[in-house]
Amino acid sequence: MTTIAACFSKREIAADSMVTLEGACYSVNKLRKGALSVYGAAGEWDACLKFLQAIESGKLEELEIDVTLLELRKDGLWVYESCLLPSKIKDDFYAIGSGAPYAIAAMRLGCTPSEAVAIACEFDPASRLPVDTLYLNKPYTVAAKR
Repeated sequence: MTTIAACFSKREIAADSMVTLEGACYSVNKLRKGALSVYGAAGEWDACLKFLQAIESGKLEELEIDVTLLELRKDGLWVYESCLLPSKIKDDFYAIGSGAPYAIAAMRLGCTPSEAVAIACEFDPASRLPVDTLYLNKPYTVAAKR
């Protein structure tokens, strides 16, 4: 599936790059920049693309959600879990996708989201390098690093 991890205090979100479709594997960028946030989606890639495009076009009401989205905003971490209403994560860090347990353990031990996703890629067969990273530096500024 995927691994996406974020840490509010570090203002960082990271994702692996692997997508599998009918036995073929290829790399994509699973992270996006919004006007006030950075986010990434986990699930079937077709559904992720539809959800990400709906967010970017503002047409969420027309969409059935069957993906999980992790969003880093200036006010914290938010997760959309099969609905249009996000839940605020109380913790400083969180991860979604099949590699989430590895990434959460790594962040608990002090790793950045980028490092945590790289570690998850070592253990989760559905996650693969390279790791893409976005930073929410200031409330309205987003910087990219790869």
